[in-house]
Amino acid sequence: MTPTALFRVALLCLPLTLAAQSAYDIALIGDMPYGVANEPRYERVIADINALPSIEFTAHIGDTKSGSTRCDNSHYTRSLTWFNTFERPLLYTVGDNEWTDCLRANNGGFDPLDRLALVRKTYFGTNMSLGRRPIALQRQSDDPKYSKFVENAMLVKAPAVFVTIHITGSNNNLEYKTVQGAANPFYDSDKEYAERNAANIAWLRKAFQTARDTKSLGLMILTQANMFETFLDTSVGSTHSGFTDFIAVLREETGKFAGEVVMVSGDSHYMRVDKPLTDKYPSCLTPTGTCVPYDAAPDGRGVRVLNFTRVEVPGSSDVHWVLCHVRPNNRNVFQFEFMIVPETGTGATGVRTSVTGSGTAVAANTFETVGNQINLDASGSTSSNAGDLTYSWAASPGYPPAAIIGVNSATPVIQLNTRGTYQFILTVTDRTGAAASTNVTVRYS
Repeated sequence: MTPTALFRVALLCLPLTLAAQSAYDIALIGDMPYGVANEPRYERVIADINALPSIEFTAHIGDTKSGSTRCDNSHYTRSLTWFNTFERPLLYTVGDNEWTDCLRANNGGFDPLDRLALVRKTYFGTNMSLGRRPIALQRQSDDPKYSKFVENAMLVKAPAVFVTIHITGSNNNLEYKTVQGAANPFYDSDKEYAERNAANIAWLRKAFQTARDTKSLGLMILTQANMFETFLDTSVGSTHSGFTDFIAVLREETGKFAGEVVMVSGDSHYMRVDKPLTDKYPSCLTPTGTCVPYDAAPDGRGVRVLNFTRVEVPGSSDVHWVLCHVRPNNRNVFQFEFMIVPETGTGATGVRTSVTGSGTAVAANTFETVGNQINLDASGSTSSNAGDLTYSWAASPGYPPAAIIGVNSATPVIQLNTRGTYQFILTVTDRTGAAASTNVTVRYS
């Protein structure tokens, strides 16, 4: 066998994680949309993500509604409709606003376990992801021992493993004894928490083992709860943290893993990328009794676990998203950018259109010409964000067709056919993605 043939055979025998080390991007979102007013902004986030071809999939880390809005059945079907407008696959993990907090009066006073059953039925009926082009996922429910936990999923995509784990805010539903100052009529003595907590820890260990088995360079954990700043949530009557067990295993497994570990979460609506995990933080000061969270200045919290990174996504009134670059050949396999989605409208975006024409200007953006050709010029358009602008011209629906020469330039030449009134749509976009559109009318007499 020739050396070339031997090399090819060796390459074919390599694990996928070694043989196909491709760079790609993923989108991270969560805690949205909060309220009707933010729904158009959420749709702009979706459009922004769909417009970036390098994105392989999106992960929504939970809280598809605010904690003060109703948990009616219609909410879940509407959220599913939004999820399936993502052009590429979407992974989803569950937040507290979808079920644990639905017992609140302003949420409709629902039994949380009834809402949890609806969540599982609505979003996790198959082994496929959501989105217009779903992909197959490994689910924890494939194991008969954990058949209930259809929401916990895993994806191996070299050079990383991605895992969703169902851990929520509101103290992870541990000791949820009170609701808005009154006794919780649905409190189940923590049976739900105990069963799910055991499943989550088993799933976390399996994710680390999968990362080791596939020789992955990184593991990304997708979960809703902020386990650091809200390690203990006393507002629901808790005296013990719902995250103690999980954090202990996370600390142990991360210490044994040679690659990078990233936890993507939300819940507290503060966008950040940091390294909060140490050998002491977060934890309770004593192993038994009422939990008093360990507290110290950030630079005095013990030995930092340097291969662990926490990413908290924008959320609530910050309706934006995180772009994660997965780069197998870089020092940092996971790299992050906050993608700020501009508002629409000329005033909101800072983009202003300006159009002149070679014909006679008879009104704003309206020109008359006696010839069958007119030159338009939008180079006077501006943006408060500085940088270069891009231009797009299109014929308006319902008007006669015309040939646009230079459809993506500031200065197109329009070839008109028969005499009449023509209209065109100009869209000007700046480097941030902010855009403004205007109509331009041409009368050929």
